[in-house]
Amino acid sequence: MTGIRISLAILLLASSGCSLLKLDKEMQQARQELLLIAGQLQASDSGRSALVTLLDAQGKLVNYRIAAPGEIFYFTEAPASYQLLAFDDRNGNFILDHDEPRHWLPKAQGAPISVQPEPEERARLGRLNPLRLATTDLQPAPALDLSLALLYREQPRLQRNYLQPVNFDDPRFNEANVRLGAWQPLTFMRELGYGLYLLAPWDKDKEPIFLVHGINSSPRVWQELAANLDLQRFQLVLFHYPSGLPLNNSAYMLSVGMRDLQLRHAPRRMHVFAHSMGGLVARRAVQLLSADDGQKLCLFITLSTPWDGHPSAASGADVPLDIPVWRDMAPGSSYLQSLFATPLPTHMRQWLLVSYGGNTRMLAEPNDGVVPLASELRAAAQDEAERLYLLDETHTSILNNARSTALLERALDSLPTEGCKAAAE
Repeated sequence: MTGIRISLAILLLASSGCSLLKLDKEMQQARQELLLIAGQLQASDSGRSALVTLLDAQGKLVNYRIAAPGEIFYFTEAPASYQLLAFDDRNGNFILDHDEPRHWLPKAQGAPISVQPEPEERARLGRLNPLRLATTDLQPAPALDLSLALLYREQPRLQRNYLQPVNFDDPRFNEANVRLGAWQPLTFMRELGYGLYLLAPWDKDKEPIFLVHGINSSPRVWQELAANLDLQRFQLVLFHYPSGLPLNNSAYMLSVGMRDLQLRHAPRRMHVFAHSMGGLVARRAVQLLSADDGQKLCLFITLSTPWDGHPSAASGADVPLDIPVWRDMAPGSSYLQSLFATPLPTHMRQWLLVSYGGNTRMLAEPNDGVVPLASELRAAAQDEAERLYLLDETHTSILNNARSTALLERALDSLPTEGCKAAAE
């Protein structure tokens, strides 16, 4: 079933009780089988974001991130010896050139996985591998080439998952993989991994719209709505993630993908549409972008997002099993509190589409069949919204009706020729 499970009791009494045990087992496996390599880009003389690469003991690229000054970055990999090499890519060619500042740590420090670290723990992890990019630092370091053509040749996962054209019938989006992402996210990561997919080859003249699905779902949920958008003007980017992982993990990976796309392709504007729990992931991703990274992000539209969490998740958080998503979705969780601790940039335009049809008696308060209406109407979310619309739709039918399509088209048509807001706004 797409969307948030209505009742913890149903989950425990139905066959998904076995799935809960699988998810708990996978979280325990993650702690045993994965290493966290974290650090912080403490400063950069240029003030720009830097490319931070993880290398194996032989200096071969394992993965990379984009980090802003003051930001904590992290990688999760199998236990081994690793190196970290960061550089200021002044000319934007994604290659470490001889005159570009760099900081090389030949022996990076690792730590045991912490699935949902508190802020104090995050700060401690950031101190494991401090990086600083000074203009005068031109020390010898391994050669680095992160150009996309080379990465596609040498990184099979990236070649499959990053900005490759797919269709909604792609088997990665099928029900079996939806269940895998919800209940066996570690297996999902091994077999599929995070993905940013396109519906057509990249077109530099189109504005990307990131589509973020919710819990127990996949990009396929956007199929009908996508068919009604102006694909001559906009480029749809499908974010695919395992919904059983902590929401902050997926938000971080989405923010990394958004930064990478912006640095490589320099679109003039970007937009984000998110459904259900995807709104919680997307808002955090936007918060993680630096001021420079987020300047071109204009429309942020959410549909049926439970900004205040879900009451069933609060019960689930008390179960003696490791179910990260329930902890994040529990009303009052630290994750939900952090979402509105920092407002989004004032240039961004936020629209809330709220569903209230399909009321079920299994929830005590008015709801859309899955999510309490009060959660969708969290005051802090309303306060930041430019527009708020209530639709007599269920939690899922909001994605497949003419009214939603018309509202999204209205939002896109309201964009000025340049920038996010008209001069008079």
